[in-house]
Parts: sequence; structure tokens; C-alpha cells
Amino acid sequence: MFANSSLRNCRAWTHIGLAGCAIAAGSRLSAQTVSGRIFDSLAKAPVVGATVQLVAQPPGSAAPIEATSDNLGNYRFDNVSSGTYILGFYHALLDSIGIEPPTRRINVERASGIRVDLGIPSAGGLVEAVCRPAPDKKATAGLLVGHLYDASSRQPVVGGTVVAEWQRVEIADKKLEISTPQLIATTVSGGGFAFCGVPRDDDVMVTAIRGGDTTGSVAVHVSAAGFARRQLWIDQANQGRLTGSIVDGASHRPLAGAQVSVVGSSLSETTNDRGVFNVSGAPGGTQTILIRAVGYSPERRSVELLGDQAARVDVQMTSLRTMLDTIRVTARRLYSRDASGFEHRRTSGFGRFFDSTDVERLRPFETTRILQGINGVRLAGTGLNMRILMGNVTFCEPTIFVNGIALPDFSGGDLNSLVAPEDITGMEVYTSAGSTPAQYRGVSSLRGGRGCGSIVIWTKWGR
Repeated sequence: MFANSSLRNCRAWTHIGLAGCAIAAGSRLSAQTVSGRIFDSLAKAPVVGATVQLVAQPPGSAAPIEATSDNLGNYRFDNVSSGTYILGFYHALLDSIGIEPPTRRINVERASGIRVDLGIPSAGGLVEAVCRPAPDKKATAGLLVGHLYDASSRQPVVGGTVVAEWQRVEIADKKLEISTPQLIATTVSGGGFAFCGVPRDDDVMVTAIRGGDTTGSVAVHVSAAGFARRQLWIDQANQGRLTGSIVDGASHRPLAGAQVSVVGSSLSETTNDRGVFNVSGAPGGTQTILIRAVGYSPERRSVELLGDQAARVDVQMTSLRTMLDTIRVTARRLYSRDASGFEHRRTSGFGRFFDSTDVERLRPFETTRILQGINGVRLAGTGLNMRILMGNVTFCEPTIFVNGIALPDFSGGDLNSLVAPEDITGMEVYTSAGSTPAQYRGVSSLRGGRGCGSIVIWTKWGR
């Protein structure tokens, strides 16, 4: 699909197999052996159950013969006539990657057998083959491929739109600049799509659109080698069902009252006394769910809601105490409480600033109460459902930073659970992306966070 097959006389290879290239039988002139091994260079493992075919040349001069690779990836043809052949294989893995099967032209002689190893190219080989960099240059960016399917019919979606975006941080003219590059692809035959130029060893947010349907925005990690693949399913008209359980990651005890939400919809359920939840009527296809529990770090998961099949997700939550210890270590190494930096930003004219003296004067019983009265900021909900909203006409939720660490999925309720007012040494509130320093601009892909403002908090335990 994304690369030209070397099997020039069999253009329908991926649809009918090599068997469709030759239909006439020929006589066997000798009894030679063709054998070898099929190896997946991406997974570094043998390819099991691949269909291997040997087609005589010219097509029609002899009947094709077929074998299947064993548990070690080995295949073998006996009683092969002397002559010229095209050797190749196909496997479901090739379809998931989105490439045409590799082939080899071989000559079988009367006096000896022949060994030919085949394989799925390495990540670097796939990037080179699909993205085709200039002859004098080597590909430095990565490749993300996948397929888009209808969640109800399981059929490929042709003509759908797939959007990939990621965050880029770079220094230009001694200034830190943060941007959000975006690539758009249209699915082709088989529902396939490909993005060249994505960053290596980083997450890319991918969303698919078909008419009024859309998937959730899911994170796909591109390996350091530069390759990733992801299947997406779409069909919001379908009513999906999601079940599962939420437990403490350390003790494995059930968490009652945890909140499970389908991102982009109004659906939200809480777990019962056994930590079990059941969400009905969810939009179908690939969706993202957000799990929150008091005293725990929020968790995101991608799920596939296909037709009438209920998807199950079991999540182990990380306590904020554990996360707090991690932030302490990272903060000491990377983000000390920079009083001069805080004061410099304070005099810039952008944002609202609070130091420990201001916090003592306000005497808030929870951290979010410090935000009351700030123009363009409002609080909605209580407890775990507390949300911080920014804007005057349309609203978005800001990204929260604690000691320089971005916590993009944190809500107001999460912030209150993590940071006590008496621990705050400084707070910076930026109500729009334009007023926010580049290093603290929103990184959340949820709730409009990338275009929203930010809240930056410095604590005593981050010193």
C-alpha cells in the first residue's frame, strides 16, 4: 500500500496472493529444496504462521506451491523444479503495518538446494522505504502508520481523515518556543494512513474523523527507532459499553467512588464498593477515558468500543503520596524555587502572583480558593469534581504545573488533594495562552488545554 512491490507481474498480490499469478501446471524436472526462516525485525522474533508462496517464472509456466512457517519461523519446499521463481510471504502483521509483502527472485539449480531467509524490515528500513528521503540524506524523523475501521461493520474506512499532532519544544534566538505541529492524512484503500516526519521517542496524539463521527484523541508512542503503528475504530452512532475495576496500585484494594469519564462526552460513572464500574451508551470506536479518585493521580486509557461487545478496563491507581515523592526528587534536580525568576515574571505585567505572605493573608481552606476573585477564572463543582475554568465567553481548563512539573490532566479537585495552602511558597496564574511564559504553556490535549492558560505552583517540599 505504501511501497511498490518488486513482484512486477502480480499487481494484485495483497488481494489474491501469489496463487493468482500462475494458473497452469508444469512438470517437475528435479527434486530440489528451498527453505529458510522468516523473521520480524520490528519485534525481533520469528514470524509464525506466515503463508509462503513460490511462483514459477514466467507466470503460468508451473503451478505455485505453498508452505506455512512453523513456531520458529522456518519454512520448507521439497521437490522444487529447477528454474526461476518469485518467493514471498504474507501475514496479518504486514496488513497491520501497512506495507506490501517483501519478495525475492531466486534461481533453483538441479544439483543443489537453496536457503532464502525473508523478513519484515526493521523500523529504519520501513522509514526509509515509506518516507523516501532524498538520496543524499538519511531519514531522521519517524513514521506512524495504521488503519481506520468502522466499529460496527469491521470494514475499512476509505476517505476518512486522520490528524496527528505533538508538542515541539525548541530554543530559537535564546528563547524557549513551544509549538504544536500537525499532520493530516486521508485514509486510502484498506483504510490505511501514514505520517512521515513525526518525532522519534515521543508521543503523538492521533484522532480520526468521518463526517460527524470522531474518535477520541489517543496517544501513540513512536519508538526511538522511529516507527509506530495504530489501528483506529470509528462509529459514534454505535452505543458502546465499558466495564472494569479500579484498585489501589500498591495494596490492590478496590477504590469505591472513583470517577470514570469518557473524554469528549458527558458520560461519567463512579465505582461501587467493589471498585467496579459500568458505563453504557458510550460513543463507539476508539475512545479515551479519564479515571479520577481522591488522593490518586488521574489516569488516561484508550479503549476500543466495538459493536455490542463490552470493553473491559482494569486500572491500578498511583497514590498522590507516591507521586509527590517523585516530584520532590525531580524538582530538586531540575526545578529549584527560583526566587529571581518568580520576581522577574511578577514584574512583567502578565498574570497574577501570590507568595507565601499573600497565602497567609487570604487564609484559604483549600488551594483553589486562592483563585477566587481573579478576573477570567471561575470554580465549578466541589470535592473531586472541582474544576478550574478560564475564559469569559467560552471556557477551558488550564494546565497545572507543580514545581515545574506539568500535570496536564489535573483538575481543581486533584490540585486540592496534592497541595495544601500552607505548603505554597508561590503561585502564578495566567488566564490565557498568550500571557503565559513559553515554558509553562498548556500541554494538555484534553478540554482545550493547549490553548488555555496555566497555573504554576511552587511549594516548600520542592526546594
